[in-house]
Amino acid sequence: MTYMSDMQGESNTPNVNSQPVQFVRREQLRGDEQSLTDRGNSAAQQGDYETAAEAFAQAVEVSPLNARARYNLALAQQYLGDAETAIAGYRRAIDLDPQLLDAYINLGNLYGELGMHEESLETFQEAQDLDPENDELYLSVADAYRSQNLFTDAIQAYRQTLMLNPENASAADNLRDVRERVNDQWRRVMDQEHKIDDNPSDPARYAELASLYLDMRRYDDALSTANNMLTLDPDGRTGYDMLAAIYEQMGERDQAAGIYERIVTIDPEDAEAWEHLGTWRSLQNKAPEAITAYQRALQLDPQRVTTRFSLAETYLEAERYSDALPVYQALVDDAERGDLQTDDLAAAYAGLAETLNALGHYDEAIQASTSLLERSEDDPEGYYQLATAYDALHRYDEAIDNYQNAIESDPLNADYYNDYADTLREVKRYDEALDTVQQAISMDPSLILGYETLAQIYEEMGRSEEAASAMSQANELRSVSE
Repeated sequence: MTYMSDMQGESNTPNVNSQPVQFVRREQLRGDEQSLTDRGNSAAQQGDYETAAEAFAQAVEVSPLNARARYNLALAQQYLGDAETAIAGYRRAIDLDPQLLDAYINLGNLYGELGMHEESLETFQEAQDLDPENDELYLSVADAYRSQNLFTDAIQAYRQTLMLNPENASAADNLRDVRERVNDQWRRVMDQEHKIDDNPSDPARYAELASLYLDMRRYDDALSTANNMLTLDPDGRTGYDMLAAIYEQMGERDQAAGIYERIVTIDPEDAEAWEHLGTWRSLQNKAPEAITAYQRALQLDPQRVTTRFSLAETYLEAERYSDALPVYQALVDDAERGDLQTDDLAAAYAGLAETLNALGHYDEAIQASTSLLERSEDDPEGYYQLATAYDALHRYDEAIDNYQNAIESDPLNADYYNDYADTLREVKRYDEALDTVQQAISMDPSLILGYETLAQIYEEMGRSEEAASAMSQANELRSVSE
């Protein structure tokens, strides 16, 4: 087996030319599956990854529960540069065989390549549980920490790498690099401390120090410094702005919302602060308060595009579809006049189509989705909303085609797989539905709807015990989320 985890420096991109590819081969394969696997391996060894991918895709069709077939296909897709599709394949392979170490390694590398550093770190840590003496895994964990500027954790992981393998040159080099970065941070902290000593009554100098601590993820020090700013200027904005920035980075919803509540009291004409308050109220699941904050921001600045989108999205989440509709329609009208950026145009049409679907205006949703796809080719949300409308109209063949297009455009969206699976269930293509919903769950193990769809499929297949188990998992996830 070959895995691509030999990474240097900051890069997470596999070096596909460093060694010949040898795809995983399962012993005692039979019939077509064996022939297809042989063909894929032969093509891969010749560098023909497109042919390899085609052969392995057919092997998956023959044996959809074979984790190694999924792994082979994902690896071919990775070599072809189709990172997101490969990620989906590795996730499914791991779901089928949680002991498949190489899949974790390649998956972690690909997450890093896409800048999904938290997912990369989590995947490598899962791989460590399978092979706790693997120094290259510790190196990958350390690199993932370093990419997030979590230098203290990175140092510990590099040390562990060197304890397992003192000859690991990459770990030694990267450890020296992290040490220099930490030393540079502390030098800047000391310089700023000296500036504060020269003028200890200047809140701006404390703000710079708090920002340095925030960069270092030293939240207690940052909070203490911000509170010093408030002591110097209790009614000023600077200290509260710094506190807000700290709590935002920490992800502390209640504290961030409370600070922005204070900021808009101090400066009630600040539209941006009202928008931030709306964001954090929404994250607190306080939709009415979020809507009030967004509306106030728009009263102060009616053309704030981000606020208009946030207000419309909050209306959608609160199932106030009739309120969302005019907001999205106005955004679409602005986009058509050229007053919005291209990305905003796509988001406006997608939101409009979703709202129309929610209202049951399916023909209009089809029109909006089609307009989106005409202006933004291969937009996954355009295909998804089109599929949703066709599904509701029982035009299942068209729905299936568009769900497939949505997944092809965005292979990492678990909701797309789940809804596609539900449509396959509607047309009684149960084996395909089962495989697709299991893909959805492998992409997002906390997807409650996925387990509910799985339960429904099992029930219709007459597999009552498995249906009950899936529904039990859905109820357990729901109780945790509540």
